[in-house]
Amino acid sequence: MPERLTDRAIAAMRPRDGQYHFDSEVPGLGVRVYPSGRKALFFDWRDNGRQRRVQIGTHPAWTIGKAREHATRMRRKVDVGESVGAQRGSRVADLAEQWRAVVDLTRRPSTARSYGRLLDSHIVPRFGKGEPKAITRNAIELWHGEIAQRTPFEANRALAVLSAFLSWLEHDRLIDRNPARGVKRRPETSREIFLDAAEIGAALAALDADSGRAGALALKLALLTGCRIGEATHLTAGQISAKRSVWIKPAATTKQKRLHIAPLSKDALAAARELLTIGPPTYDQVRAVWDRVRSAIGRPDIRIHDLRHSRASALARNGASLLQIGKVLGHTSPQTTARYSHLVDRDLADLVERS
Repeated sequence: MPERLTDRAIAAMRPRDGQYHFDSEVPGLGVRVYPSGRKALFFDWRDNGRQRRVQIGTHPAWTIGKAREHATRMRRKVDVGESVGAQRGSRVADLAEQWRAVVDLTRRPSTARSYGRLLDSHIVPRFGKGEPKAITRNAIELWHGEIAQRTPFEANRALAVLSAFLSWLEHDRLIDRNPARGVKRRPETSREIFLDAAEIGAALAALDADSGRAGALALKLALLTGCRIGEATHLTAGQISAKRSVWIKPAATTKQKRLHIAPLSKDALAAARELLTIGPPTYDQVRAVWDRVRSAIGRPDIRIHDLRHSRASALARNGASLLQIGKVLGHTSPQTTARYSHLVDRDLADLVERS
């Protein structure tokens, strides 16, 4: 039987109390309680004798008062024969596919892959069936908070992608404003994981012995120069100057969108020239090699990007300043390099102690 729904009553509902509860004030308005405890407000109506349903939002991001106002507007449309549900092509899922095509053309391949993964994992499953105007600030904060309970880093990346997508819709005037703008990111704990000197030597030996030569050379470049792995897999002959022993990275290939000239050691130069001879690997080939190597050296926790941190730590151990480390890695902001300050401070303390 329908009952007058209240926010307090909805908050107290549990899956064992029944899956569906309908409101007595607005015909068709109801709340569904999922086994996980999530409570979704929805609106039911009949279209040419066929039962239809559209989700309004999740409680408490949507209060029962707001849901009643929204459901009342939909009820009026139903009564005069107008369409209520999101039409094909206007749903978030459909628009996200259009935006994905734009991202593939305008972002680096690695960025496009990351955006696509976050769309598929978090954004489309939560918001895909509705229209963009149904994505409210409260709904975003609730969604972001649920992800952040598991991993703040993933939650912040997903929020950034959702905000970029909503800004794209705002630019085309499909929504009035981006509701994700201003939503606070969760604090993140930066990873302080890298290989020490002995582990770097073991990793280099394992890379030299690995059968996936192209992937091993790309990883060797990352370990010897601190480059991002995408820079190694997109290496071209015009970027390497053997005479000057430098790697000239065009602005279009760097994260900072600035020209970066990185010095190359003899071993790094030899790895780059061999990689150009045999051709660059795919990311999947690189990942397969690294999975074997990190298992061989007993460091399954080391990610490919941690090789960049390992290079920075090696420079610090050899007496490099933060300014020098930043130049080698291509940092444009001193704050980015500041994460390695404790390594430099430790080496300075050792220097003073030996003096």
